[in-house]
Amino acid sequence: MGNYYGETNSSSRKEEVKKRIMFNKDEDYYFITYNILILLRTLDCNSSKNKWSDYTKLIYLAPYVANATLTKSLIKFLNGKQPNNFEQDQLRETYIKSKLRLGVFSNILVALERNDLVIMEKNNKRHTIDIWLNKEKFKDSFLNSNLFSLEVNNATELKSAIQRLRYISSKTLLEKMYSENGVSIWEG
Repeated sequence: MGNYYGETNSSSRKEEVKKRIMFNKDEDYYFITYNILILLRTLDCNSSKNKWSDYTKLIYLAPYVANATLTKSLIKFLNGKQPNNFEQDQLRETYIKSKLRLGVFSNILVALERNDLVIMEKNNKRHTIDIWLNKEKFKDSFLNSNLFSLEVNNATELKSAIQRLRYISSKTLLEKMYSENGVSIWEG
């Protein structure tokens, strides 16, 4: 039987632990926080020189970090396969749900900044807010847990599939992920 995201992996120990600590991956602040931190760490965003440009891109990538099936589908589309109607609907739903979570992500990032776990900086040239991990606050073992190996793997695959992911504009990312695959996007 598949889980919330349609994945049918055997119920491993890691998945059972996650199920006990979560109700819904889309709404669980702790899981969203881990996905943000995992993505920043996987992309080596650990200084002002190696920063994540435009924090809003995180909201669109988080569902893919959390779901291997979505990640594999997106990578096929990025490599030129055209999505069928069902896949387009899935992309559209992912985009809309992501867009609706902007406030949640903003709240989480403000909390992370207040706790000195991330540093956020206004980028006047690009008119964005850039972000990076405060490496002084993280121990070497933090985020190295096998519990989140699936998410780390998904983030690594996204890093390989989307060139210059750390630096591309939100508009370019949305075009690659959605517009080029038949999903209408809106900015604002």
